[in-house]
Amino acid sequence: MAYTIPMKNDIMSDIGARIRQLRVKNGLTLEEAAELAGVHPNYLGDAERGKKNFSITTLEKLAKVLGVPVAAMLSGRKEPSSAKAAPVDRLVSLFRNASPEEQNFIIQTAKFIIRNKKQTAK
Repeated sequence: MAYTIPMKNDIMSDIGARIRQLRVKNGLTLEEAAELAGVHPNYLGDAERGKKNFSITTLEKLAKVLGVPVAAMLSGRKEPSSAKAAPVDRLVSLFRNASPEEQNFIIQTAKFIIRNKKQTAK
């Protein structure tokens, strides 16, 4: 008879819950985070619910997307929960994961919008 460790699902659920909490804090949808990390949204959703294991490679990718060290996802310390991430948090997270060309495009687009808003307000 094989012995199984009963904590496995608790650990998987805890890590998944922390990752979900960090994802929401960064203002990312499940689909956005999955795309940025290069994983399927169904896989990320199942892993956040503790139904699938995260590989070390996937944890590393998600840590980069979420802007935290891998240890933060494994430490057991939970972030204080907030109802909704500020739009700026979402923008920062998306910007952090963009290529240099995409970052430049985002900056130029923001400048264009602000410039046109000021001209319209006059």
